Amino acid sequence: MKKIVSSVCLILIILSMKFTAYAGSIPEDLLHNDGAQIFFAEVLSYHGENSTVTVSPVKKIKGEVATGTQQHYDNANTVGDFKVRNGNVYLFTYFDANNPTEIFEVTSYDTSTLKIKNTTGDMWKRFEEYLNDGKYEKAEQDRINRINAKLTEVGDEITLTAITETNNEKCDKVEFGVFGKNKRYEIDKSEFYRLADDIRLIDVENVLVMEPEGGLVIRCSEGTDIREVIVYDNCKVAGSRVMMYSAPTGDYIIKAEDFNKLLSLLPEDAQTKLPPLKNLHANLMYWFIFNSRTAYIIGMAALVVLLGAVAFIIKNKRKKNL
Repeated sequence: MKKIVSSVCLILIILSMKFTAYAGSIPEDLLHNDGAQIFFAEVLSYHGENSTVTVSPVKKIKGEVATGTQQHYDNANTVGDFKVRNGNVYLFTYFDANNPTEIFEVTSYDTSTLKIKNTTGDMWKRFEEYLNDGKYEKAEQDRINRINAKLTEVGDEITLTAITETNNEKCDKVEFGVFGKNKRYEIDKSEFYRLADDIRLIDVENVLVMEPEGGLVIRCSEGTDIREVIVYDNCKVAGSRVMMYSAPTGDYIIKAEDFNKLLSLLPEDAQTKLPPLKNLHANLMYWFIFNSRTAYIIGMAALVVLLGAVAFIIKNKRKKNL
């Protein structure tokens, strides 16, 4: 009987520990767990350590994060010594309900160059390195591909060019529309079809798109005819077969890395304008801290100019006194 009780207790302990991110392994747990979230968000309401934080995500790095919405996260804590201010944007990580929501103060939205402020130790250094190396973005691509792979086991392949029902020679103009922007951007036609000829889609026959907030509308004009294809950011593609449906529906699946290749064709002014992370003075101070060599060169140049100006003024005063 004792053995049975001990075995049951051991199983319960193992199950309770299964979904806990252990201190020291947090960067790796965030990397490998599909339920983990990493994102930038504006703080709407925060009442201190271990409280609930209300945020509006503005940029997703990894996980099921809906930007532009209002979300609540429990047991929120800052990593490092800083005060969270409502209206500022911070980097957030969320693992699950059994673990705290972590709040980080960083220097940039650019994950390839950002620095995490106010932290020390190997664990957060690894987290910063994984961000800089693009590992979390790659993990997000793999996560989306794994989810969509369940729908594509028996689907036929077709090129994106075939979905547009035109080609580089026949098409007069290619435009991209970005969800949430009332503007269309003309795209280099040859570059688009070079990609579209290589991008393979999988036929999934009308899968409901659960979160259709983000994505692209591709418009290929051939004379007065316009072929329109919608590519949602969860990598579902709506072709002409599903335009009749009232609910957002995916006709095909595109790989996450191929979707990012399409996004790369957009001009800079099509990118979402993100709110500042913090006030200008603070960001300038941290820029000097993390770019010490450049700051030193700028400082020396400014000193030389200042000394030259002082010498010029002194020389002119001496001439006048003579």
